[in-house]
Amino acid sequence: MFGAGARSPGIQPNPSSILKKLNLPVLKKGVRLLHQHGIPLLIERFIRRRDILSSAPVPCDPGSALDVHMQVCHRDWLNALWTLKSLRAHCGGDFSLTVYLDFNVGPDVRSIFETHFPGVRIPLHEWLDEQVRLKLTPIAPTLAALWRAHHSPTLYKMVNAWICARNPRLLYLDPDVLFFAVPTELLAFIETGGAEKVLGLFNCTKLPPADLADCGAFSVNESEVTRKYGLELPRDFNAGIGVIQHNNIDWPFLEQVLAAIRWTPDRTLLLDQTCLALLAARDGWERLDRKRYLLDDGAFSSETVAAHYFGSNRRDAFYVEGIPHVRRQNRSQKDTAAAPPAPATAIKSAS
Repeated sequence: MFGAGARSPGIQPNPSSILKKLNLPVLKKGVRLLHQHGIPLLIERFIRRRDILSSAPVPCDPGSALDVHMQVCHRDWLNALWTLKSLRAHCGGDFSLTVYLDFNVGPDVRSIFETHFPGVRIPLHEWLDEQVRLKLTPIAPTLAALWRAHHSPTLYKMVNAWICARNPRLLYLDPDVLFFAVPTELLAFIETGGAEKVLGLFNCTKLPPADLADCGAFSVNESEVTRKYGLELPRDFNAGIGVIQHNNIDWPFLEQVLAAIRWTPDRTLLLDQTCLALLAARDGWERLDRKRYLLDDGAFSSETVAAHYFGSNRRDAFYVEGIPHVRRQNRSQKDTAAAPPAPATAIKSAS
């Protein structure tokens, strides 16, 4: 799935565009990364990462129970190909896929996703705008206005997923995640669901010190949420990998809370995390095993099912740890498939 081959038409790297990117700030960043992580990081990030463009297409099935939703921006769309193809390698079948392109994504990216994921749905902003007007504005006018103003790309993602969900439960995925084994917990929750009112199943992070007034994980004042609504925001909550029970997204409640408490202005990227954490605090949520679904700087092991490479330091690990492991797995699978069948005596003894 991830091996090199003939590149699909229309996705050849453009030498002139690459040269334009090699300006002074980019070169300075490259020198810093080289000093911190060595040459393998630069090779993986700037050269070998593009190998995914030569990989085989992954058909998407609109009728699949595995309903995947992802938002990409101009910096992470290439990583998203690794995320989705590593998921496909372990999920056991085709999935339904909806991708939301941020406003800073170039027009060629749409054709790349359509080539690599035949059957993918990439809604036009004009259609989404009409759906927001019809469905969200009557119940949460302020949040609808924020969506229209593109106040937060993650709010854009959350609203879009709510509008476009095909099934009662949807896989809500960030493009800095890689899968290394069958995500049995996610697939089981998608099939059977959780308690009626529970928001869903999400990965979690280690808890910060209890005396830390602001853990930096939300875009609202935590103490105000507790004082006014009696809710303790779950500090180990993370929305990078999650299965959301669609009907439990309560927009009127979110509209009420967010209108009554203070926001932290520079944390627009945490708005979906904040909204989902508010619902999780009120209605409950189920946690993925931190040893199997890594988020912090935990040890990568044979138990690791997936890793969410969140933040600048973890993002480097996406290239020097995650992608090479996915590539090795793919080679191993190919070698296993190409190996001659085992002798009958060996099969007997193994049984």
